[in-house]
Amino acid sequence: MALTKQRKADILEKYVSMLQNAQGVVVTEYRGMTVQQLDGLRAKLRENNASLVITKNTLLKIALEQVGMAVSDDLLAGPVAVAIAYQDLPLTIKNVLEFAGTTDIFVVKGGILSQTVVNKAQLGIISELPPLDTLRAQILGMVTMPMTQFLGLLNEPARGVVAVIKASSEGLVNVLAAYSQKDAA
Repeated sequence: MALTKQRKADILEKYVSMLQNAQGVVVTEYRGMTVQQLDGLRAKLRENNASLVITKNTLLKIALEQVGMAVSDDLLAGPVAVAIAYQDLPLTIKNVLEFAGTTDIFVVKGGILSQTVVNKAQLGIISELPPLDTLRAQILGMVTMPMTQFLGLLNEPARGVVAVIKASSEGLVNVLAAYSQKDAA
């Protein structure tokens, strides 16, 4: 059954809306998958603010062009479903790759990250990245580390003076205690 112009316009608008909010897209071939299997993957992706959409390839190509993402004719051939990551791209990729590892009929073809088309091996590398919050914490730690070390260096002379005074006072107390014991004897 052919799609009407209005239906095509609606689908295109939906694709553009999804892609504008996306961090990246994982392109898969779902030939032979059951609805139940696809629904299981959709549920897993929804947990991480991602979605799986079975696409009309021509309309998806147009939508990718409209939002300024790379378009790959090789990836968008055959029965295509795309996993769209809205927040945590590495986790979405990891979920899709893990699902693909459980069956031979679900194939990961590659991905689109803004203006870059990546292959399955590159997706595997991206999936190993830590979560975004962890990356932010690591960057924050790298930025604050030099300042912390600098402050420690500034405080070090004061610590040294305090240590010398403390040692001197303890020594003086010991000398006075010994002197007072000598007089008492």
